[in-house]
Amino acid sequence: MAGERWLLARYNRSDGTSKDWAVAVIGGDLFVRFGKTGQAMQKKPIAKSSWKSSGAAAEGRRRLWEQTEQGYEILGTCTFGADGKATDLQSNPAAEIPAAEGVTSRPATMKDADIFFEITAVSWQRLFEVMEVAVGRLSDHYECRWSTREGIPTGVPVIEGWTPAFDGHTGIGRVRHAGSLRRANGVGALLFLLTMRLVASADVTVNVVKADGGTIDKDLRKEAALLATFESSVDLITPAAEDAGLIPKRIKLSQIDTGQADYWGSSQNLFKIVR
Repeated sequence: MAGERWLLARYNRSDGTSKDWAVAVIGGDLFVRFGKTGQAMQKKPIAKSSWKSSGAAAEGRRRLWEQTEQGYEILGTCTFGADGKATDLQSNPAAEIPAAEGVTSRPATMKDADIFFEITAVSWQRLFEVMEVAVGRLSDHYECRWSTREGIPTGVPVIEGWTPAFDGHTGIGRVRHAGSLRRANGVGALLFLLTMRLVASADVTVNVVKADGGTIDKDLRKEAALLATFESSVDLITPAAEDAGLIPKRIKLSQIDTGQADYWGSSQNLFKIVR
């Protein structure tokens, strides 16, 4: 969101390149951003289940300390534009982590959800196969891991700190799980559900709809407003969405061999023969 200030730190490599890491406390929740200097850095929530300190500010300071131990240097505070790039840097190596006022996060309810979904499968094994494919397609772009859950024979996926609960399921028989997403869960969770929908087999059904019940287009380039709801954009999710199959892959002109040089050379030779 425009106006939110973040603490920005930078790691300078010996080859002259650098990467950035940013952290902020917003409405009682902890968020980070990271990426190459000068490029878009997507806003990512840190799940409270992964905190090792009491309170968002304390956890933010702990994570900042870890970054400085790795060689990051605090630059000061900044904001991020709609394109996800850092701007308005106020240099201050002694700056503290900004805390924006806001409503503390509450458990997701029907009235504040941004997305609703329903997952059904003939068996846990068939569902696991679909989830495994979805995790594999997104793991290069988002923090994806597997967490054990009592009574379930395999792990359950955790995407950027969010996980489908599957409460009460024992791993035996048919699976049915309904839930919702809020923007605080992050766009990674949204892409995970949409990737599941894309790769689902005849034995697995994944329905994902907007808060108003509207359908979500299979081509995410047509869902700019939805992505904005999750504080993202088509440009920010393009690499992940391409790998997931949610948008068509771009053709890189540098990889196209037109054969023009060979054709021109052959034409010249043919011209000499005719003469």
